[in-house]
Order: sequence, then C-alpha cells, then structure tokens
Amino acid sequence: MISFPEFSFALQGLARLARFDAGFSSFFDLSQQGARRSFWLAVPFLPFFLVLELLNARFPAGTDIVRVYSGEIIGYALSWIAFPLTLLLGARLLDRGPRIFATIVVYNWLWVLAVALYLPITIAQYLGLDAGIAAILHLCVLAFTLACEWFAFRRLLDVGIQMTVALVVVDFAEGQIILNLMALVERGPLF
Repeated sequence: MISFPEFSFALQGLARLARFDAGFSSFFDLSQQGARRSFWLAVPFLPFFLVLELLNARFPAGTDIVRVYSGEIIGYALSWIAFPLTLLLGARLLDRGPRIFATIVVYNWLWVLAVALYLPITIAQYLGLDAGIAAILHLCVLAFTLACEWFAFRRLLDVGIQMTVALVVVDFAEGQIILNLMALVERGPLF
C-alpha cells in the first residue's frame, strides 16, 4: 500500500512534473518496489474513473448496466497493466534496465494528475457546461498529460526524442484499443 507521506510527497513531484521541472523524479520511489506499490493507486481511483466514464453517458433503453460497468472495469484494469507490460517487454530493446521501473512509477502516478484535471471538466459538463467546450477542454487535458508523459519518459529513460515520441504514441494507441474493446464488451456478446 501507499502511505500518506509517500502520497503527499508524490503529489509534490506531480506538481513539478506539471511545470516541466526536471527535479520531479526525486519525489517518487523509483525502485522496483515503488513500481509495484504504484499499482495500488488503481484501487482508490476506480470510482473516479467510473465517474469520468459514465457521468455524462447516455444509454438507450434496455441497456445492460451490469455489462457496461463490467466493460468499464475490465478496460480500467487493462489500462493499468497494458503499457507497463509493454515497457517491461521493451526494456531489453531500450537497454535501460532499472530505469524502466522508474518510468512505470511515474506513469502510474500520472493517473492522479489526469483524474485531477479531467474530473472538474466532467462534473462541469454534467452541471451544464456545453459539450463542445467540454470536448475542447478534454483535448487540452489530453495534450497536456501526453506532454507530461513525454517529458517524464525523456528524463527517466534518457532516450532520443523519436523513441520518446514512439513510446507516447504506443501508450495512446493502446489506450484507444482498450477503449474500443470496452465499447465492444458493453454493446453485447462478442461471440
């Protein structure tokens, strides 16, 4: 589990990362144990994720809500493990050894930043913010979080710009694939 001091210290690191301050990494436990612990963030953030995904959703009559929530939870779990597994599998190609664990730590903590930015927009949309404005704000948050991810990967892995861009693109593509799989599961039987 993540202790309160570790959580508050990591929030300071996220604040520095959001300002693109290279000193952000000193606020995280970048060890293999820190990487394992960072996956515990998935537990308290599941309700926030469900609010983000379902608060403004409109379902046709007869929608199986159990199937919808099941699809969301499956997608959430896949979102937490897909890219870290990709990093672990690519560790030998990148030849970065323990730096991969540091990257996984910060990648997982970036969920906190993303939720903190997306949640107010989603709630504002629920309370009446125009859907077009909300979509623009969501795109701005996506661009910002991807820029933070790029900056973190560049610093932590010490790889070239092209490789860093490739990693961010792979993460984004995996996320889109997971979203499409979630939609398939939510619509009905796959077979």
